[in-house]
Amino acid sequence: MSSWWTALRGPVRAAFRTGWVYRLNVVTATLGLLLQVWLLSVVWRSVYGGATKVRGIEVTQAVSYAVLAVCIQTALMPWEFSSLNQRVRSGQVGIDMIRPVGLLPQVLAHNLGTFLAQTPIAVIGLVWAVAIGALSLPPDAAVVVSWLLATLLGVALTLLMNLLMSMACFWSLEIGGYLMLYRLGSALLSGALIPLWFMPGWLAGLLDWLPFRAQMFTPLSIYFGQVSGTEAWFAILGQLGWIGVVVALLHVVWRRAEHKVVVLGG
Repeated sequence: MSSWWTALRGPVRAAFRTGWVYRLNVVTATLGLLLQVWLLSVVWRSVYGGATKVRGIEVTQAVSYAVLAVCIQTALMPWEFSSLNQRVRSGQVGIDMIRPVGLLPQVLAHNLGTFLAQTPIAVIGLVWAVAIGALSLPPDAAVVVSWLLATLLGVALTLLMNLLMSMACFWSLEIGGYLMLYRLGSALLSGALIPLWFMPGWLAGLLDWLPFRAQMFTPLSIYFGQVSGTEAWFAILGQLGWIGVVVALLHVVWRRAEHKVVVLGG
């Protein structure tokens, strides 16, 4: 088991270092996030106008939700959130498949490294949001603990979903448009773009049967006290359930995808 973990540290480190190779890109991404946080604060306050509440949600909650979501989304959904498509296009997947560690753990480790490389940028965005009064802090430590747990599960679910969606590259190498559609759909349906509090009733009901809300909306609902106590822990159990479902789907899709790989000369 220790050798297995040791083997996976390599892809994590490689992806993390790759994320910081081009320092100008890092600076640009950081400045872009700071600008987004400020603009979201201005826009949401303007949307509320003189109203203090809309659908029971205070303006401070709406602003804080928007800036917290964009910071987390920056780490979760970089422009290239999965290395699998590139591995298949280059033929690297043939070498990956004969390594002692399976292909899917290797890709997940690489994607985790990419997430960790983006995390410092997200943290800078959060500090900036608190500094300009755009992010309110949780009321007590218990909320922080349950929010952190839900956020970690949301990260795990998102990484698994990203991998599942990127496995389409085994059937088609040109999946750029498909992945862009997935990015936009995931951001909308998870509540990263617009809080699900403001969604129509029929759409909110539909999203209860999809895994997207467990990625972002569940942790943020806990953070802002919309879900608390026993209900919060049931929501966390729901996240664990969706992780189990996606892992099972990954296994099924991989069993089919591995038969699509043809390595010339082998």
